Amino acid sequence: MLPAELTGALNGVRVLALEQAVALPFATRHLADLGADVIRVQAYDRARAAERHNIELTRSKRQVGLNLAADGGPEAFLRLAAACDIVAHNFTPRVVRKFGIDYDAVHAVNPEVIYVSLTGFGTTGPWGERPLFGPGAEAVSGHNLLIGDPDAWPGRPGTGVYADDTCGLYTTMAILAALDHREQTGSGQHIDISLYETMVAHLGPVLAERSRGGQVGRVLNADAAFALHGVFDARGVDRHVAIAAHEEHLPAIEEALDLAAVTAESVAAAVALLDANEVEQRLQAAGVPASIVSDASDNLTDRHLWARQFFALREVEDGDGTAHYPHLTGVWGGAPGHLVQSPHYVGQDNQDVMVSVAGLTPEEVERLEKGGAIGTAQPEGSRRTAAEPARRIERGELSRVDEAPPRWADLAEVPRDVEWRPA
Repeated sequence: MLPAELTGALNGVRVLALEQAVALPFATRHLADLGADVIRVQAYDRARAAERHNIELTRSKRQVGLNLAADGGPEAFLRLAAACDIVAHNFTPRVVRKFGIDYDAVHAVNPEVIYVSLTGFGTTGPWGERPLFGPGAEAVSGHNLLIGDPDAWPGRPGTGVYADDTCGLYTTMAILAALDHREQTGSGQHIDISLYETMVAHLGPVLAERSRGGQVGRVLNADAAFALHGVFDARGVDRHVAIAAHEEHLPAIEEALDLAAVTAESVAAAVALLDANEVEQRLQAAGVPASIVSDASDNLTDRHLWARQFFALREVEDGDGTAHYPHLTGVWGGAPGHLVQSPHYVGQDNQDVMVSVAGLTPEEVERLEKGGAIGTAQPEGSRRTAAEPARRIERGELSRVDEAPPRWADLAEVPRDVEWRPA
């Protein structure tokens, strides 16, 4: 559980984030969870309708719809930047130079600013101007070459945002360190961080092997450091158990699974006849590190996560009416629900932010609206059709769509009356 003294650790810190995709929004969401006032800036004329998948990236943030290409757009951004502790973007260097909101421009109006450039390859070097998203970062850094069947194509991490989340967490830590540095010295700084470098930084053992002439290959789930290490098919459709056992665990596995000897083949044969949860329980009871291979339904109905208040329910309006959406309360587990604020639509906070932060008059805000520099993009609700799940299954994005999704009401002690900060 997040200690009470940390729930407002960043109270009084204001963040201006010109953000898209996942990496920077993921970083600033953690800052918001710690109490920072995060102002998310998007181009209102290009914003997507709010849907459930991006709620975790936009919650607890104020939203400003700003068109930097319109007259007065860059000037409005700089007015906001002058009143913020942190100014961050995840666009290519060329874009922020084009609109005159790069580090030099922001530093000129805010000398103590902590300015964050989260880019694909960094702001310098021969690849500095190249665009890059998470999947590309996973590939170019070398991660994909290590995933999958050695006789097949390289794979990629199971989540579409592995590189983004990794870089986002590095960014959060860098910002916290910069805040501490500024408190001690009074000086801001330019944080130059990239998807590419943060992913390569996770390949230390692989790079060490290569520096000595070795080339690490794909080995599926094997691990030479363990006597038994793998994922084994259990009874049912797409149900599996992961086991990571040392030599001292082998006698316990023999007894728990009633085996004459422990081999990968004998364990596979035994597990195939059993329910995955039963295998997990037998091995865990015997002190063997083992776990079911969870799907998202397992996670969302996990009583352990609900008991620790990792999830809480929130009513969300979509095209089909009101639905209960299980939101994350924080990466710490047990974070109090009052940290989380309902997601705003793009531009919902234009008037408040432009007046109270940028110092504009209502008349100036009205002129920006009429000139197209600021605007709104209210959510239209879900745009999915009945046929869409079938198309997504055909493309391989979904493995199935259950007729009866997980029922949150069936869980005991689900926290429902969560205290939310005023929208």
